[in-house]
Amino acid sequence: MHRIFYPRSIVVIGVSEKPDNLARTIILNLRTFGYAGALYAVGRERGEVYGVPIVPSLDEVPDGVDLAVILVPAPLVPGLMETCGRKGIRHVVIESGGFSEFSEQGRQLEEQLKEIARRWDIRFVGPNCISVVNLDAGVCLPFAPIGRETLRFGPVSVVSQSGGVSITYAGMFSAAGLGVNKVVSIGNKTDLDEADYLAYLLEDPGTRMVCLYLESVDDGRGLMSLARRSEKPIIVHKANRGTASQSIARSHTAALANDDRIVGAAFRQAGILRADSFGDAVAMALGLTLPPVRGDDLVVISRSGGHAVIAADFVEKYGFRLAPLPQSFTDAVRALFRADVIAPTNPLDLGVIFDFNLYARIVEQTLRMLKPDAVLLINTYSRSEAEGAHRLAKQVDAIVRETGMPVAFCAYGEGGAAHELIGQVSIPVFTDIEGAVRGLAASREWHRRRARRQALPEDAPTGPRRLLPLGDMDGALALCREYGIPVAPWAVADDPSGAAEAADGLGYPVVLKALSARVLHKSDVGGVVLGLNDGAAVRREAEAMRARVLSQVPDATDLRFLVQRMVGGGVEVILGGKQDPTFGPVVMFGLGGVFVEVFGDVAFRVAPLTRADAEEMIAEIRGRALLEGARGRPPADREALVEAILAFSRLLVENPDIAEIEINPLLALPEGVVAVDARWL
Repeated sequence: MHRIFYPRSIVVIGVSEKPDNLARTIILNLRTFGYAGALYAVGRERGEVYGVPIVPSLDEVPDGVDLAVILVPAPLVPGLMETCGRKGIRHVVIESGGFSEFSEQGRQLEEQLKEIARRWDIRFVGPNCISVVNLDAGVCLPFAPIGRETLRFGPVSVVSQSGGVSITYAGMFSAAGLGVNKVVSIGNKTDLDEADYLAYLLEDPGTRMVCLYLESVDDGRGLMSLARRSEKPIIVHKANRGTASQSIARSHTAALANDDRIVGAAFRQAGILRADSFGDAVAMALGLTLPPVRGDDLVVISRSGGHAVIAADFVEKYGFRLAPLPQSFTDAVRALFRADVIAPTNPLDLGVIFDFNLYARIVEQTLRMLKPDAVLLINTYSRSEAEGAHRLAKQVDAIVRETGMPVAFCAYGEGGAAHELIGQVSIPVFTDIEGAVRGLAASREWHRRRARRQALPEDAPTGPRRLLPLGDMDGALALCREYGIPVAPWAVADDPSGAAEAADGLGYPVVLKALSARVLHKSDVGGVVLGLNDGAAVRREAEAMRARVLSQVPDATDLRFLVQRMVGGGVEVILGGKQDPTFGPVVMFGLGGVFVEVFGDVAFRVAPLTRADAEEMIAEIRGRALLEGARGRPPADREALVEAILAFSRLLVENPDIAEIEINPLLALPEGVVAVDARWL
């Protein structure tokens, strides 16, 4: 991987002297950014571009060139790869399109590339990509012209599944004053994928944070494992938020667990920061360059009252607190002025003060006396005040460096004057309020996750288990009990008379349930009757249930009856699990019962879970107040609920042949939990 970003020699294949030739632009970009290594060009005809001779055959290029960049029609690429292998070229960038993204024939070409690469031990980028940029070495390989003024050298490296997006991010990080270090467009990722590039960049000395743009995730668990170990922030802009899994869902879990919800949960679990847009990612990256934000207490200082009100809304949106200002602080600040012009509120409105030097002194007083977790300073100014605004920015820069405290400086200058501040100071300059608060929130989120981050638990070994018919509630309840999840006592009967006998043995009252692999949702077909108090009632309801179920599901010829001791009270929750194709076993927790899909109040985590994961899942759902004892009800046994979630996680990991399984409901009681219904697929 190192030679892809730091090649000592490069050969560009597909070059001609024609003005519209794309490959010649690669030579131009290398010249523009001062690439100092050996440079060769191969094309159909001899010639010269930007001082580099074009030769008609790769055989005329010295053996062992570090990197080949190929931009020719797709059918020609395998032959060129073969020649690269023969000549000892072990790293290739394939910018050509026309592969699996285009047709079945293109997919077959990709298979040829993989076979050739394996045979010659070649690692390659793409195909179908804009390519690689490394400003640290003057490497700039896109086939579109890029000016030096477009890209600024900095600490952010970008990995993008889209070539256009990679260039947009490089430009936006540069314009924001951050700059980029390395940029790679991964295209079809036929060989190297996002995990390969991320693993390299996390060890790269020039990269301090990584931004990924992904439309798909191939190895979710691998990505999580890298992020768990990372000492560098990872921002992921994940697009293509599909819900295709819902179309084939047969359980509540699968219906609620579309790909994007699992992706979001996995990112949070692994400490990955998720961006929703270009601007969101840039704001997060800017915030991460500030000293750490370690808590929720924020002081807002603004020159404009209206901007202060807007800031207060975003403070609430991103979970910060605007703590009241103590009298001692307001007295100290007022002592700086002769007039009583500042109201003792947070946000602090300085609109009637026109001395920018005093703004800096107020920021210093705020940090010294209040010791907030962060300060947001909003300065609005006209062109005539630009000199004072620039001086203030430098003063705040010095304060941040001296105190090690995070101050988000947000500037609104007339006619875009605020952008002139970017690059004049070492701290980030935000040009909108939400971006500034989002940046502070990203810093808080990263440092909190880093402080409590744990290595991804090892998957427990898969052991032998008793295979039972899928969809069989009896088997699902038995498996739950084997893993230590409390289950209400039950028995299975083949006919109404047997159901009555089972009920006598269990004790009353009981619940009667239809048991059939053909019946997924029992309540939908009248397959559940509660509160039966004697054998006669059980026999009578079993006969009626058989008639109801068979009238609606005629092929339920395997119908039997499950009789269960009735458990009352508590809060109905759901525990669900599925095998996700990207992340493996995934656990769902939330409010349960018959309306689970209506409310969709659930949280996801990738198994195996830690205790912290289980605690976070409970805290994450909107209905957690019901578990905490809302409206005078006793609170649920939180420890028992955590233990049940962890046991369910182990069950899912150790039984990978179960595609989906759920307990619904699991009754969360004041003392303990009890599973009363379960099934698997």
